Amino acid sequence: MNCPECGAVDSLCRTRFDELMALEFSDPAYFGTVHNLTVATFMLQHSSKLTKEGWLYERELLREFLVENKSPSFIRKQNKDLVDSGKRKFKITSKDGKRIISKTTWKKTILDVRTENAEVYCGDIKAWARSALEDAENVGDKIK
Repeated sequence: MNCPECGAVDSLCRTRFDELMALEFSDPAYFGTVHNLTVATFMLQHSSKLTKEGWLYERELLREFLVENKSPSFIRKQNKDLVDSGKRKFKITSKDGKRIISKTTWKKTILDVRTENAEVYCGDIKAWARSALEDAENVGDKIK
């Protein structure tokens, strides 16, 4: 059975995400400038893990990284108070596990990311993130 949220074959998306996290944290060449994209893209495609505000926040993060070319360090400084759990005015993580997006077809999933070397990996993560952002912008007004 394919993942009901991202469409990944045999619902291997979570296993693949865990593998990519292990790879990124064990080899700095893979972590590089794409870790922020890996996490935000995976979360965006798995809306049951997020609240509506959390999903919109992740989508905006991707836009800032990819369209505005803001660095992770800049985003951390910019959003310091916004995401501080003591100051944040919205919840990011879903408590009920209900999808924010009822159904969408993602052009790329985490299974499209190759790992044979860091250059290919980083390129695939960026392509997956760009594709997901494009798809997410088309469903933004249809969020529950």
